[in-house]
Amino acid sequence: MFRRILLLLMVAAMVVVVMAASAVPALGQEIAVTGVIKEAPDKADGTPAYGITDESTVSGTAPPIGYILEGDYSAYVGQRVTVYGVPRQSGEYRVLDVTRIV
Repeated sequence: MFRRILLLLMVAAMVVVVMAASAVPALGQEIAVTGVIKEAPDKADGTPAYGITDESTVSGTAPPIGYILEGDYSAYVGQRVTVYGVPRQSGEYRVLDVTRIV
């Protein structure tokens, strides 16, 4: 009986790990993020920065996933767009290296 319960717990734990891993986009793979581009503070070197929150991640009590866009995206501020790019971690921030905007 104990072995059966232990086996069920192990299977349940593996399912949770697989679900969590598939919910987070892998770094280095292009993703699509849809949301409204907003101004963010410039970087220390003067590079303009903008932010976008992925609307598809806004649900329940989980915090939405946001990204920093480095470069001049001032023409898109306030617009709802889909941004394609490759996510990367920069310190505590998620940065999206933009490949195109639709």
